[in-house]
Formats: sequence, C-alpha cells, structure tokens
Amino acid sequence: MGKTYYNLSSKKDVAGESEIFMRIYVSKENRIRVGSGIWVDAKRWGKKNEINIPNIPGEEQEKLLAKKGALKALTEYLEKTVQIAEDKSAINKTFLEKSIRKFHKPTKAKREFEKSFFDVVDTYLASHKLSEQRLKNFKVLTRCLHRFELFKKKDAARGFTLTFTKLTPELLRQIEDFLLDEKSVFLQYPEIYEQFPYSAKIAVKTPKRKRPPTLDAEGNEVPKGMPQPRGQNTVSDMLTRFRAFILWAIDNGYTANNPFKHFTIGEIVYGTPIYITNEERNRLLETDLSDDKELETQRDIFAFQCLVGCRVSDLYKMTYRSIINDAIEYIPRKTKEDRPITVRVPLNETARKLIAKYQDYSRDSLFPFNTEQHYNRKIKEAFRRAGLDRTVTVLNQQTRQEVQRPLYEVASSHMARRTFIGNIYKKVKDPNLVGALSGHKEGSKAFARYRTIDDDMKKELIGFLD
Repeated sequence: MGKTYYNLSSKKDVAGESEIFMRIYVSKENRIRVGSGIWVDAKRWGKKNEINIPNIPGEEQEKLLAKKGALKALTEYLEKTVQIAEDKSAINKTFLEKSIRKFHKPTKAKREFEKSFFDVVDTYLASHKLSEQRLKNFKVLTRCLHRFELFKKKDAARGFTLTFTKLTPELLRQIEDFLLDEKSVFLQYPEIYEQFPYSAKIAVKTPKRKRPPTLDAEGNEVPKGMPQPRGQNTVSDMLTRFRAFILWAIDNGYTANNPFKHFTIGEIVYGTPIYITNEERNRLLETDLSDDKELETQRDIFAFQCLVGCRVSDLYKMTYRSIINDAIEYIPRKTKEDRPITVRVPLNETARKLIAKYQDYSRDSLFPFNTEQHYNRKIKEAFRRAGLDRTVTVLNQQTRQEVQRPLYEVASSHMARRTFIGNIYKKVKDPNLVGALSGHKEGSKAFARYRTIDDDMKKELIGFLD
C-alpha cells in the first residue's frame, strides 16, 4: 500500500476554510484525488502539507487537534478499505467519495447501539497519541464521569445512563457542580467510590505498617479514599479536556450534539506567584533537621530543585546519567510530545554537594524520592521548622477570594520551580534567558505566571526618577 498525500484546496467556504484533498494510492497505475470532507484555515496548513497545531492551549488548538485526529483516522480507514477490496479495478473516485461519506456519517445503529458513551471514550484514548500526563489526566476525568453516572442513578434518575444525546448545557452544569464537590457525594454514597475510586494509584507492595489516621483541621479522622476539594481552575481544565473529546466525537460521526456550544467554561485564574528568596532558601537548608532523617532528605531534595528549576515530574525522572559535564540535562515531560527541547542547567557548588550527600550508584534515581504527596507534606513541615512563616496573600481556588496564610502552609514542590525562575529573573530581567534554563519557549505566556515584579524591582525602577 502506497502513501497517502495531502494538499489544500484553493477554494474557501463561508467560514474562510479550505478542504483538505487526499491522493489515495490504489495501484501503480491508479491514484485517485478526492476531498476529505475536513476543512481548515489556510494559515494552519503547513509547508509539509499537514495541519499545524498552535502551542497555546485553547478552543482553536482543540479543534485543530480533533481535525488532525480525524484526518489520520480517515486515512487509515480508506487505506484499509482499499487493502481489503478484492477487485481493485472497481475502486474509483465515486467509490472513495461514498466511503468518505460513510466515515463521516456512520449509520444511526452504529453510532447509538454499537458503541456506548464510554466505549467511544476508549476509542478516543486508543486512537490519540497522548503524553503520559495527558493520558493520566483524561483517565481521571473518565472515572469522574463514571461516578457522576452512578450518582445520578442513585440521586434522581434510577435509569440514567450517560449518552451523547443526553448531554445538554444543564447536564454540563451538573457535572461541573459534581466535580467541585465530590466530598459530599462520597459521604452520602461511599459505595460509588468503591467501584470507581477517587485515586487509581497502584500501591507498591511493602510490609504492612500501622499508620496513624489522617485528621482534618478540626481533628476529625478523614475517611480513607475521600476526595480532596477541587479548585475552579482544575475543574475548568477538566471540562476543557471533555470539550476536546466531544469535538472529536462530532468530527468522527459519533454524535452531532455539542452541548458546549451554549456552555461557558470558567476562566482559569492564577494568583500572584509566591516564591522564597535565596536567603530564605539558605535558611531552610541550614536548619538542623538531623533528628528526622526523612524530613532532612526531602528538604535537601527541595533545595536541589530550587537550584535547577525543573518540574517535580522531571526531577523524579533524573538519574546520574542526567549529569553531563557538570550540568543537569533533561527534556521536559510536559512539552516533549509537542516541542522536544533539551534543557541544560549548570550545577553550582551547593547542588553538587547535595548530589554527593546522597550518592548511591546502585539507586536508579538521583535522590531517594518518595511520593509527590509525601514530598509536599515534608516540604511544609521543613518550612515550619525553619521558621519560614511570613504572611503571604494567595488566591483561594475554591472561593476565588484572596486570603492571607503563613508561608509554610502554601509551600509545595512547584514553589521550588518558581523560586528558581523568580530569583534569576530579579537579576537578569530577561524572560528569554531565564526561559532557556526553565524550559519555557521564547515569548511564552505561561512564563509570566512564574515571576512577578516584587518590591525590590519596583524600588529600582522608581530610583530611575531621582
């Protein structure tokens, strides 16, 4: 079977888009050019005759990803149709056009009865090349939708089944409310979470230990497996993924219903980034934690992360092979699918000492890591022990209101990345130079979230007026 080639029509529709044409290889003497039924803006059609996907997340990116997936699925469908055809001479332009119409508009029986809503979800995941993190995030959403379906059956509609036809803006609002407050559902119907747990982590087989119960702020025991509250940013991100799936399902003929057409996803809002100064980092590192070796270890890992500026997911992947010519080299996991670049961060003396302190070549990782949740708990405890308790103003993602909290309460692994970026930016004030060390592309909008113009920079600017 030969390769399928693409080109863009010069004609445009009322929306200003042009149809992608395909040249299908049937045999050496028979190559057929036919319209794909998939339309794109000419500015998103690249020189290599493929759809160019913008790096900035949003509705345009989602639609183009869906169209790219549909074009790939259509190509595979047509190539298979040609391959299994007994009489290749019977394949002509009319035959392929009919096949394309069938692909875009499968029979109602096929759409409604052969595949359930969650069957189509499985097809979507199987046909999409998603990064490990994006796949994980979508599986979290899928479990949530399973739990929502069970909740609806118990709460109001016993015969309720989640289908494409039942998706409406009102049902999306119910799903949004469900995602924002799963704790109340858990307390009312805990059996739902036995079937589809809030967390799907696979426990590592270790000797059983009697752990003390987890307590809430009032000292009450927290039931095992109880969902944590989600902020509006998290829920908006989940609904954005859900919308991408619905657009893909529409393009692939599984539904014609788009409930998001009249539903507005909440805006993702970020507060002012909080980071610690170099002096505070040194104070943390110099605090005597020798009475708690586990706490000391996690503190040291945090200090190292402050010196290399990587995300925690990249930190956990680092090994001794990541050290090349006295520098750490890695490809950020978050962007390696779309924009694989190698980030190289030279190691200063403190970073080298921390590596030497835990040097163990028999270990697969650079440091003796624990779970990310455990890491974040230990960071907060280390901050508290070091007396890093200055008051900071942060945005409460549940209420979207500003609140004042001690620094140690908001400390987390990502604060290390902000600390790296914020402190270097204060010195050089060049986002492109800092981005080369943090893995952000030039002109990245996301970069602005990791830095802020602090009082020292403001004073320096005002000094220009003297």
